[in-house]
Amino acid sequence: MTDIPGLLREARAALLEADVPHAAIGGCARNAYAEPRATKAVDFVADASASSYGAVVAALGARGFVRATAVSQPDDPVPDFEMFRDAAGRRIDLLFAKTDFERSALDRAETRAPYDGIPVPVVTPEDLVVYKLVAGRTQDWADVEVVLRTLLLGSRAIDWPYVERWCAEWEVSDRLSELRRRIA
Repeated sequence: MTDIPGLLREARAALLEADVPHAAIGGCARNAYAEPRATKAVDFVADASASSYGAVVAALGARGFVRATAVSQPDDPVPDFEMFRDAAGRRIDLLFAKTDFERSALDRAETRAPYDGIPVPVVTPEDLVVYKLVAGRTQDWADVEVVLRTLLLGSRAIDWPYVERWCAEWEVSDRLSELRRRIA
């Protein structure tokens, strides 16, 4: 089983060393807002330019992480997504902020402590909803439902107009409608 708190510390240290704005997404963000569930990787959104991307790769490399898989556009020096693995198979997934939504998510990130009191910027619940609905996998649906139910039970208001705006931009408004029906 992967030591997620240790992996989170390493990923955060590398991103700080590379001096790139970043925030936890995925399972770590989900666990910042609801009862934790197991996860196999740490996921971040990071704002990297062509020059700072190299610093990210170097900082992770110094910690034994190598590039494993990338999704990129031709002639773009920074991939859209990249997975890094170490010799033990531990995984750090980085989504590089290239859209207005992703930059907004970074700007709005809140410092939370999803594991062992480790402070880390985490996307807001609203941004997490959008990320999870765009991904649309079964686990994403389950994650976003439990996060919203937990927050609503705790009387935390959700900025639905913000979520609606970005879901429309990503063309997942139908998924948002389904989600709201499920949690009603």
